[in-house]
Amino acid sequence: MKNFYLKTANRAFEGTNYFLSFILIFFMFFIIGSLFFTTTPSAFFQQMSSRVVLISIAVTFGSSFIASLIVFVFSIPTAYVLSRKNFPGKRFLETMVVDLPLSFPPGVDALILLILLSKTGILGKFLGRYGISIPYTFAAVVLAKLFASIPFMVSFVREAFDRVDKNIENVAYTLGASPFQIFYKLTFPLSLWGVLKGLITALSKSLGEIGATLILAGGLTSSTGTMSVLIYFATQKGEMDKAIALAIILEFLTFILLTIIKFFFKETDYKTHA
Repeated sequence: MKNFYLKTANRAFEGTNYFLSFILIFFMFFIIGSLFFTTTPSAFFQQMSSRVVLISIAVTFGSSFIASLIVFVFSIPTAYVLSRKNFPGKRFLETMVVDLPLSFPPGVDALILLILLSKTGILGKFLGRYGISIPYTFAAVVLAKLFASIPFMVSFVREAFDRVDKNIENVAYTLGASPFQIFYKLTFPLSLWGVLKGLITALSKSLGEIGATLILAGGLTSSTGTMSVLIYFATQKGEMDKAIALAIILEFLTFILLTIIKFFFKETDYKTHA
């Protein structure tokens, strides 16, 4: 009798898991896939030939790649310090660089930057002396995407560094390798999968960023009108064909980036080498 109840409980547990998983998967497929059936090919390609749409694609790609490159350069050393060094205030630094930006609403960082970079702000006054103004320019778009993707990149890269066995580095050090040689020839190659995963995640986050861009850059000019911002304004104006066309492009690009992570940079390969 006890075995009967145990088997029944196990079957109920497994059945519940499958049922709830099916509902969630069906819901996600329905939401994501339905976008492709809300327009026609002729309407899609008509919007794709629009000058405004093409410019927004160029602005989105350009700003996202620049932001991702900057994030890559600064996140590697930051993640390495957080992974390998112990110092007073380390947890506070982790909170400020990773946890807090992830918890903030998207526009909070942008609002702070807008205040600092305004004509009356500390940074704005300093840059104004040299005739530099960042808000509502292409540089503001890059800056918005930069702050949106930093915590993702630092988090992924630090996790990758943490997985590298420190004993390997210690052995290399006792054999006469310098800290730079250890990082360049051991730590970085062994953590390459995580670094690339973080970079692609940061890029995908940059492509779809909207909240900070609206506040810091406005999106009202051709140089600041990213695809996400254009989707927002098109929806407000009732230009659904334009919004749907841009949404399909963004969805497709994000899918490609995530596919690259899943199939070209396999975690199993990383673990084998690490």
